[in-house]
Amino acid sequence: MSRVPPTRMNLLRLKKSLQLAESGREILEKKRDILMVELRNFLYDLQRARGELTEALNEALSYIEKATVHLGVEKVERITESISSPVEFDIDYRSIMGVIVPKVKLKGEKPEPDYGFLGTSIYLDLAFKKFSALIDLICRVAELEGSVYRIANAIESVQKRINALKHVHIPRYRNLVKEIETTLEEREREEFVRMKKVKSMLEKRRSIGA
Repeated sequence: MSRVPPTRMNLLRLKKSLQLAESGREILEKKRDILMVELRNFLYDLQRARGELTEALNEALSYIEKATVHLGVEKVERITESISSPVEFDIDYRSIMGVIVPKVKLKGEKPEPDYGFLGTSIYLDLAFKKFSALIDLICRVAELEGSVYRIANAIESVQKRINALKHVHIPRYRNLVKEIETTLEEREREEFVRMKKVKSMLEKRRSIGA
C-alpha cells in the first residue's frame, strides 16, 4: 500500500476504504459492548446455577449418607452398581450477535429407580430422586458454561479486530490519504507556477511582436 501511485482515483479509493474501516470499527465496538453485557448476564446466571447445583448435590449426598447408615456401605454400593439408567442429552444451538451458544436438555424421560425396593431404605429412594432432579441443573450449568466460554472467545476475537483497525489499518489509510493529498497539492502548485510562467512568456512574445 505504501507504493500506491498518488492519483486522484487512488485518493478517492483510499478515502472510501478509510471510511469503511472506521465504520467497521464502530460496528465492532457496538458488538463488543453488547456481548460484554450478555457475558455479564451469563456469568451472573452461571454463578447462581452453580450455587443451586452445589446445594442440591449436597442434599442428595446427605440421603446417601443416611442410607449408608441404615444399610451399610457394601449394600449401598451393590445397589448403586446394579443401577443401569442411561441418560442422554440433546444439544441445540442459538445465535447471540452472531455467536453460536448451546442449549442443553435431557433427551427423553428422567431415569426411574430400577432396583428392588425390598431390603432397601427410603433414604436411598430419596437420594435417587434428588440425583435425578440434578439433571436439569447440570444441563443448565453446562449450557451456561458453554455460552460463557464462547462469548468470551468472541469478545477477545472482536477486540483483536478492533485493535487491528484502530492501531494498524486506519492510521495506515490516514497516512496514505495525507501523503497523496500533499503530493497532489504540490503538483497543483507546481502546475500553477508553470502555467504562470508560460503565460508570462506568451505575454512577452506578444508585446515584442507588437
